[in-house]
Parts: sequence; C-alpha cells; structure tokens
Amino acid sequence: CLPMELVHGHVKNLLDKGVDYVFIPFVVNVKASDNNPTNNCNCPWVQAAPFMIKSAFKDKAIREKLLMPALHFRYFRTALKNELGKFMKESFGIRASHTWKAILNADKAQDHFEESLRIRGKEIMGSNFGEGIKKVVILGRPYNTGDPYLNLGLIEKLINLNTLPVPVDFLPLEQENVFDDYPMMYWPNGQKIIAASRIVSKSDDLYAAYIGNFRCGPDSFISHYVRHEMKGKPYLHLEVDEHSADAGMITRCEAFLDSLKGYDKNREARGSRALKKSAPNNLLEGRTLYYPYANDAVHILSAATRSCGIKSEVLPLQDEKDLEIASKYTTGQECFPMICTTGSFLKKLMEPGCDQSKVAFFMPDHNGPCRFGDYNKLQRQIFDKLGFHDASLVTPSNDNAYAELTEEHAQKFRKNAWLGSNGFDALRKYRQETRPYEKNEGDTDNLYNEYLDRLVDIVEKGAHGIPRLLEEAGKAFSKIPVHNSERKPIIAIVGEIFMRDNPYCSAFLVKRLEALGAETMVPRFCEWLHYSTYRYTRDSKWKGDYKGLLKSKIQEFYQHYTDNRMKKAAHNYVKLHDYFNVNDLIKGSAPYIHRDYDGEPVVALGSASSLTKHNISGVVYILPFTCMPGTIVASVSGDFRKDHNNIPWLNFAYDGQQDASIDTHLQAFMHQANEYCLENNYHLINSDN
Repeated sequence: CLPMELVHGHVKNLLDKGVDYVFIPFVVNVKASDNNPTNNCNCPWVQAAPFMIKSAFKDKAIREKLLMPALHFRYFRTALKNELGKFMKESFGIRASHTWKAILNADKAQDHFEESLRIRGKEIMGSNFGEGIKKVVILGRPYNTGDPYLNLGLIEKLINLNTLPVPVDFLPLEQENVFDDYPMMYWPNGQKIIAASRIVSKSDDLYAAYIGNFRCGPDSFISHYVRHEMKGKPYLHLEVDEHSADAGMITRCEAFLDSLKGYDKNREARGSRALKKSAPNNLLEGRTLYYPYANDAVHILSAATRSCGIKSEVLPLQDEKDLEIASKYTTGQECFPMICTTGSFLKKLMEPGCDQSKVAFFMPDHNGPCRFGDYNKLQRQIFDKLGFHDASLVTPSNDNAYAELTEEHAQKFRKNAWLGSNGFDALRKYRQETRPYEKNEGDTDNLYNEYLDRLVDIVEKGAHGIPRLLEEAGKAFSKIPVHNSERKPIIAIVGEIFMRDNPYCSAFLVKRLEALGAETMVPRFCEWLHYSTYRYTRDSKWKGDYKGLLKSKIQEFYQHYTDNRMKKAAHNYVKLHDYFNVNDLIKGSAPYIHRDYDGEPVVALGSASSLTKHNISGVVYILPFTCMPGTIVASVSGDFRKDHNNIPWLNFAYDGQQDASIDTHLQAFMHQANEYCLENNYHLINSDN
C-alpha cells in the first residue's frame, strides 16, 4: 500500500542524512480497554514494516543501523516491559528500571493527550458553526487522515468547501461497543472506524468521508462494514495511491456535498428499516455442519465432528461456479480463500430444496493479524443481505482450541482430529513420493483414495488403530509398480494453507509441477497445529493465564507423544522425513521475521529453511493475490535464497485467473530446479535416512 511504500522512503531519507540509527520497531499490538477480547494487533504490513525494509537494503552496515525491538503494548506490564527493557540494555547499556520508568512517563503523557482530544471533541460536538456548515468526520487511519501528502490535502479541500472536518478521535468512541457484532475485530483502527460510522449514522448533523488506500487489506473488509453501519446514509469513500490526483478528489468532494442536499430534504420520509435477526453463530442443533474444501485434511475434521454426534459433510472442491457466485457479492479485493469459501457456502444455500434453517457452515474465528478472522463476519453480512438469515456460521476460535464446535465433546473432537490429521499427513506423503514415478497412471491416486476413505471411517469411529493402518498403507504403496529412475527434483510447496494443497485454488499446481518433471512435497498439516499450541502457551504466559498455560503444556505433551507413534509407523515407507518441531520453524524463520509475528510467514519460512537440509531443489511459495502475510514472505525471499545456496524460489500469486504466463513461469522455474538438482547431485540421493 502507499503508506508502506512511503515508510521505505522515510527510512531512506533518514539514512541519506547520515543518522546513526533509525528506530523502526516491530509494533505488534496496542493497549486495549477492559472489554476488548482481542489481541488488538496492528495489520500485518504495519507489524512487518521493519523486516520488509531491512530486506530492501542489501548493505550490512545500513541494516545494522535499523533498531527493531518488538513492542507488545497489549501486554504492557509483561511482554512490553521485558522486551524493551532487554533491548535498551543490550543496545545502549540502559538499565531496565530506567527504561520502565521512561515507558510509564510516556504512557502517562499519551493518556493525557488522548483525553485532551476527547475534551476538544465535546466542545466541537456541542457547537453550532453557522448555517450550511456541515461536520464531516474523517474516517481512516491516522497516518492517512493526518498526513496532507497521503490524503492529498483533503482537510483543506473540505474546509474550502464550507465544511468542518472532524477527526475520529474527537468522537465518544467508547460509547459504541463494536464487539457486540464484531467480536474479534482485532485491528484497533478498524474498531475506531466502525464505532465512528455508527455515531455518524445515528447523528443528524454528522457526515463522513472515508479515506483509504488501494490494496489496503483491512479496508477490503472494513469498507463493507462501514457501508453496513451507515445504513444507507451517504458518505464519501476515497481510495488513494501514488497515481491519485488533486482534481479528481475536488470533483468527488463537491459531488458528495451536493448529494447531501437531497438526502437532508428526504430524511423524514425515509424512516428506519426493521432488520430481521440472524441465526446466532455456533448453532448446530438439528443442522448439518458443512466444511469448505481446503484439502483432504478437511475430511478428517468432518469425521471428527461426526464422532461427536454432529452431522457433518465436506462441500465439493471449488470450481468456476463458486467464484462466479461469490464475485457478485464481493469486490475482488478480499482474500482469495474468503471469496472461494463464500462461493461454496452460497452455492449450497442456493441449491433447490436447501433448508437454510438446517445448515451451518464452518468458518473459524482468528485473533489476527491477517484478514482470516474477518471471513465469517463478512460472510454473515452477505448471508443476511441475500435473505439467508436462518443459516448459521460455526466460528470456533483457536484461542480455546475450538471448544465452541462441540462444547461437551471438545476433548474428544481435538483428539480424533489430531490423530486423523497425523494419518492424513502420512498418506499424503506416500502419494507425493510415489505418484511421480508410477508406471500405471492412476495407481497411486486410487490407492490413496482407498486408504483415505478407511482413515476417515476410523476417525469417525474414535480414531483407534491409525498406526496399524499407516503401516498397512505404507506396504501397499511400496508395491505400486514404479520406474527405477533417478530421483526427480523435489519441489517444496509452502505458503497459504488453504491454497497450497487445494487443486482448483492453486491452479492445479502440484499436477503442473509433476507434469514438468518434479516430485513435490507439501509440509505437514500438523505443523500448523503444533504452531497453534506454541502460540497458546506463549499467549497464556503473557496474559498470566496459568490454567491456559497448564492446558497448553498437556496439549503439547500429547501432540508430541502421539506424533512419535505415527512417525514410527510410517518411518520405513517414506524417503523425506520432514518432521520439524516449532523450534525448528522459529529458528529457520528468525533471520527474516520475528518469532512473535503470528501466522503463516513463520511457518512458511521455517518449513522452507528446514527442508533445504533435506535435498530439495526448489521452493514454490503460493499466496493469494494481495495476501498481506504473503507479500511479507515474498519481500524477504531474496534474502532467503541468498542464505540458502541460491536455491530456486518462485513466488506464485494466484486469484483464480488462468493465463499462459503461469505455465511460462513454472517452466522457467523447473529449468532452474533441474540444474540445481544436478549441480548438487540430489538426483543420486534416494532417501534422507
């Protein structure tokens, strides 16, 4: 986005002036009120700005000038105090006690400043500035609304048009509890924008101008929420990038103010619309729970759900029809996985004979920083807009290990899902290592589907006997007739978990690479579950939640114990043993992203780094087009390649559009991978045992 581009420019400007250091911290989150249930985290690009900027400067001397401490304002007296105290001690020899005193003084000054804004806001709200002068609240992020370059002088333009621009911080935002309808709105600026929209919507003398940026990830969802909250009241929405011009903005401002004349004349005639109440989230009684297809592990989750007495099915693999349906109700700027899953849900609801009161759709909640946690919020609004008020969304959270899904059977669900996911990882590994060499096309897929069906059946019945099944399956796969050729280049496919192993939503990437002579491997699904447990432990420490800490440690022990049983069962039947623990992932990603960045970059970079020790010949990093975490990984991928023997790396951004350039890019990449494989003699190595 434009603000992130300008941050790069700001840093370059300071370095050109000869400064000794540039303080550009990893600002993870901000302070929050007592009723805020979220991590209150900044957006991925704000968080990761120091890492992307560091990667942009190749000179080691310049990189050493960048000061990048992790700042956890949400956990003020634990993580922030410890991290910043340690950083200042190591960097400048300042005692931790002195740093803490400075933090407290700064916090007090900030609180005083924010209170002065609220006082000034009350004065403005209670004043009459003359007939015809309209108060226009400037919705947006402070780095946009307060910077005349970034907002193209919007404030001055509005003043010249006889309006009074009002900052969001002047409003009594604390009076609006946005968590009633947006329970996990974890972006602080998003909370403010939604609260301000509600205030403007209810006020007769307030209007709004909403300024954002092209490619702003949070805005791709928040813009929907603002439209919803304004309830038909007109507002100005401006999207600025480096190509925006003054003249067009003035015209739009004038047109907006003209439109308000008609709105004010007809205000009384419109009245208020009665809104039908939606079915509550997590309503399962008498319903079938539908999972959107992501990969075959979803069949395991559905079976684990059925093992708890809940009807459950997996929706079909997405296709063009899903995207066509979803495109009518989304802007195209949202995440590609959100568009795909929305299309799957709507296609089901639009089926002839579908009783919306008997269906529920699985779409988990999430505590940030990426947009995933907002999928179910926007999907709820789309359902309601189309009249599907009785359809329910099931939105369990990783924060409590998805307990909402099956409250009375939460432990049983987690156990069966975990064991089944381990089994799925092994079966997928058998298929990945066998199919590129099979003599009879289809043998591998047929056997894989047979054992996947048996695994699903076992999970549904309690998940007993999975190690025996894996041994039997391993022996069966080893008997498939294969060409006794040299080992093909092994290509690791890492990245967005919904896309990397979803045939349609990855442009059939695995099959395309295999057709070009590759053996592919997708990291284990269980890596994500291990990583989630690590975050559960860490967050419990920060929160002082000792009960949660104990539960996370028990969960971690059980995962490692059962993981080892599964590995032992499959060990003799796989060649590449990609069993990495969380410490491996964090260590491997540490040169490129901080361990406290929550999400896919740590897992993707850590997996890729670990796999380079196992004779792979290339990495394809798949990301949805405009994916924020994906952009972070892509921005540091040059450093990754340099640090790993210049291994071939392809950033593969996809949004459902097929074109000839995909094959061209993959062919060029595979040419590099083949050369890399031969140069390192990996074609002669048949196993990493």
